[in-house]
Amino acid sequence: MPTAIDSWEKALQILSNHNQALCPPPRVNSAFWVPPVCNIISPANPEMVRLLFQSWLQLHEIILTQLGSGLPLRLTSKQWQSLLEVMGWRYGKPNIPTTTGQHHHEMHQLLNQLCISSAAHEGKDISLWLVSWNGTPLILHEDIPPQISHEIIWEILELSFHNDLVMLNSQLNNSSVELAE
Repeated sequence: MPTAIDSWEKALQILSNHNQALCPPPRVNSAFWVPPVCNIISPANPEMVRLLFQSWLQLHEIILTQLGSGLPLRLTSKQWQSLLEVMGWRYGKPNIPTTTGQHHHEMHQLLNQLCISSAAHEGKDISLWLVSWNGTPLILHEDIPPQISHEIIWEILELSFHNDLVMLNSQLNNSSVELAE
């Protein structure tokens, strides 16, 4: 496993003792603009990691468009996990009576809405979308090269950091100046 991912796993193990299930403070939205990296790299099954990476690559163009439009998704960690799993068609028909099934069903509906609103793919079947990174096509049933994995992780972390700064700025800015100005 690449060194960066080893370090990330160690950091996650250290942080796992902290209770993240507590309710956030008032007026704090603890949802994420992009999927938390730990959702993608944490599964023990390498096939699942590959599926989640590829799901993000299929979905990232739509998410970037949402971020740029000013109407970004704000999903919890579990919702992002479910959305990426549904994107990879890991679960064909969710078992709705279960909690996981309900999450997958909700994310399947959200995914359909995102696909319909996406002008980039003009209603094409999402399972047929090309998976590529910086113009390099990736084969669905092969491992993603480590260098590309690092670049994808970097992009997600950079997007998350940038959007956190924008939100922090909007919360701290008491003036009447619009964010776009």
